[in-house]
Amino acid sequence: MNDDKSSFIGRRLKHTGDLLLGGAKKQVGDYRLKFEGLKGTYDEFLSKLLVTYIPKKFDLSFVDKFFGKRKLEFAGIDGTVLKHDVFDLVVFFAGAYSAHGVIEFEDIGRVSVVYDENYLERGVGVSSVLPVYINEVPLIDQTLLVRDEDGHADNSITFTDAWVVDNSAFADFLMGLAEFYLGYQLVSSEEPVDILLIDRIFSSEIASFYAETSDFRLSLDHECGLIGHKIDGRPFTKTEWVYARKLFGNLNLGTPPARGEFLFPRVVMELIKEPGNSLTRDDLAGKLGLTDDYHLSRLDKELQKGIRGSGEVEGLIIRKDKHFVLKPKYRDIKVRIKKLVEEVCGRIFSGDPNVSYDDRFKIDGRWITTNDLAFLSLASLYLTIEQCWENKILLVGVAKDTSARDLKRQVLPILNHIGRFKGTFGGKGQDTPDTDRMILQWISLHEKDKLVVPWATVEYDTAFKTIVPHFDRKPELVSGARRNQISLEKTFAKSYFQLCQAASDKRLRSNVLLYDRLIYPEFDKESTQMTILKHDYENRPDNPESVEVVFYEGINNQIQSFIIPLFEAMTSLSIPELFGHLKPLYIADKVAKYYWSQFKGMVESAGMWLVNRPDLREFLFYLSSFRERRSSVEQSRKYS
Repeated sequence: MNDDKSSFIGRRLKHTGDLLLGGAKKQVGDYRLKFEGLKGTYDEFLSKLLVTYIPKKFDLSFVDKFFGKRKLEFAGIDGTVLKHDVFDLVVFFAGAYSAHGVIEFEDIGRVSVVYDENYLERGVGVSSVLPVYINEVPLIDQTLLVRDEDGHADNSITFTDAWVVDNSAFADFLMGLAEFYLGYQLVSSEEPVDILLIDRIFSSEIASFYAETSDFRLSLDHECGLIGHKIDGRPFTKTEWVYARKLFGNLNLGTPPARGEFLFPRVVMELIKEPGNSLTRDDLAGKLGLTDDYHLSRLDKELQKGIRGSGEVEGLIIRKDKHFVLKPKYRDIKVRIKKLVEEVCGRIFSGDPNVSYDDRFKIDGRWITTNDLAFLSLASLYLTIEQCWENKILLVGVAKDTSARDLKRQVLPILNHIGRFKGTFGGKGQDTPDTDRMILQWISLHEKDKLVVPWATVEYDTAFKTIVPHFDRKPELVSGARRNQISLEKTFAKSYFQLCQAASDKRLRSNVLLYDRLIYPEFDKESTQMTILKHDYENRPDNPESVEVVFYEGINNQIQSFIIPLFEAMTSLSIPELFGHLKPLYIADKVAKYYWSQFKGMVESAGMWLVNRPDLREFLFYLSSFRERRSSVEQSRKYS
């Protein structure tokens, strides 16, 4: 018999609390054991992947070579987002804001960093707001759609208003577009910045938007408002949508590569560059480095597919005798995408109060959807990157919190599998922490005398995130992690880093963060910086395709030698929330939070204004939901 005299609710609360405490203790205990599995790994192999840098020491010859000057303008970008329901409306607000400053190098290598303190008055930012009825949210937010096995939307399924508001991602997509469009403005203006920092990981964003905009996942006719919009009098077509996603790379780096799904986009980019937009098959083979019969036959298949098209996608090329010629209407595809971004984003984020929300978020009467926002974000990123390549602008994305684990799960296993590097967690991989950040955080703490801050891991190609050792474990071969596809290489290099420690106790160190930065042909394409992987693309191990990835182990890295001291000069020990993070992004975050609080107050005030309008009282009584009425009564009772 139970002697507990407490109430049923009390007993259930005690039981729940015991379960919570017991589960937490077990998780902490398990993690302690995982950390024990890291002992010895620093001396065994991790020390070869971790590089210590001298604080604020810069190579001025690199500064001169990369930037061509010693006074540099920099900017940091962060965004904010708000979704708030007012009666039967949902208000979506998103914006992106920048913090600016100047970094100046002296002849002796010292540096001064000066921030623009009048960022609220002179800062740069973009924002927009969309009030929309809850029942219309599924029309603009395609992430809410439930799809069948063929990818078609199932309109028979409905959700509650609260579920729609809680799960809508429209405002998040709008914030991403605001950040990338603002970044594009800062690098393409008449006086572009020299260094652009964004609180995003570019490689992950591109992969996400690339997947979100795939024509295999959505109906371009029914779920994309941009299709049919006229650019210089010509409608934007589904074919342009499909190929605009793929025509990205730097021919000086050999990207997109002549392999896998990138083979035909590479052909198109070669044709765009060529005077007359015409090349023979032999010309193309020479430019792409294709020599053996298997890869030449693949080229022939892609050329034929490029002529006839596929599904709803029109062919891009025609054949004239021995020459393959790009169709005239697609020769300016990249120019048209640029005009599309500047026109549509210019209206969405217009500072003109006379531009209504219909003009901002509708095109020819059709809503701009999350698919359109993803496409515009991807295009804005591409345009930003191309400007940074052209104008030698250092583009770096930084993540404060990360659950990434590709160093543990992919980079080391792959490099060991092909014999490029010796040292891995091996059999104890399951008995070590799951994330790279926690592994490196623990190593830094326990090897504090050997691993001095600031330090960083050697940079490696972000394409590693999509690569695994060969499915059949065949030596020297690799496979794509998903559907045997490997993402674009030689575009971004990634690294984890740690900037500082407390003056009073060197065990108290800042968090391990990560960055990815743009790869530049003038600095990153030497053979010593590259590792060749052999990709078994079509289950033909005797005819693998080469994947050339960046890996900086054991090699001097000029760009990272600039980035880490720069980051160290941009952090602070005196501001607790800035400890180990970057002040430009910290300021941009504060500016974004300021605008968020101001707009939230506006939305709440608008709601109160509506409630207190006598002429709307009866209308609002029926317009409000049961939950809102109940909440209003409970609030009145509580404070009466």
